[in-house]
Amino acid sequence: MKSTYFHVFYAIILLFSFSCSEMESPPLEEDREEQIDEEGSDEESPARDKSVLIFTKTSGFDHNTKEESVAMVRKIAEELNFEVEVSDSSSIFDNQDGINNFDIVFFTNTSGNTLNALQRTNVEAYAVQGGNFVSNHAASDSYGHSTASTVSGNGKGVWDWYAENVTGCSVRNNPNHTSSGFGATVTIENQNSELTSGISFPWNDNEEWYYWEGGYIAGPFTELLRVSDTGSNSYDDARMTSHYWERSDGGISFYTSMGHSKNKYSDTEFVRLMTNVFDFMLN
Repeated sequence: MKSTYFHVFYAIILLFSFSCSEMESPPLEEDREEQIDEEGSDEESPARDKSVLIFTKTSGFDHNTKEESVAMVRKIAEELNFEVEVSDSSSIFDNQDGINNFDIVFFTNTSGNTLNALQRTNVEAYAVQGGNFVSNHAASDSYGHSTASTVSGNGKGVWDWYAENVTGCSVRNNPNHTSSGFGATVTIENQNSELTSGISFPWNDNEEWYYWEGGYIAGPFTELLRVSDTGSNSYDDARMTSHYWERSDGGISFYTSMGHSKNKYSDTEFVRLMTNVFDFMLN
């Protein structure tokens, strides 16, 4: 009899427990959202598998635009999702394997003779394996080409390869350029929609416009942008202000003479041009 009562009592307990579990309320909506948030919190932003080296060293005239140039590229990097490394030391080019880790090397307002023989050799080897170069303004005042009749100093004739393959030009000397902030009009000389997209042309711009007569311009480069006449001298005639070369080794070289002043690196049209350049090379 006791055994019967025990089994009945046990059955009642089980039935009560089951009923309670069925009566438990489902999690509230905010609890579910919190759970989803916690599960999703481990998700990471897309990995940045591209990288750019910004080289800023000068041994000639220093335009003091390093901070502004770097800030511009970092902003572009956020848009295009690439890593940025900045160096003011030539030693960054000591190791060939290290250079090859960069998808682009940007010589921003560099000037003068900044690299030793080993470092120059490593830059050339980087190009052979398809490395990309971006350069601007005073970068063409480095390693003047030996054929540039007006050029002297700043490594002239030491490394003609640089003017032939990286910048595609050497700025003339005496005079080198117009006055700073000279107003002129920039137009498209050879259309490349990937490089000129989003820029309003004609582009009325204020800049220290470089002269090329008596300097050097490399034949393989395609003139992208041209600046209008800036005076009455022959070297003031309409001329290249941006050009590029899709090299046979698979790399691309781009140069623009723009970038004299600090405020250029926050100028809407210039930032768009440079964004297009990085995008063109990386994607």
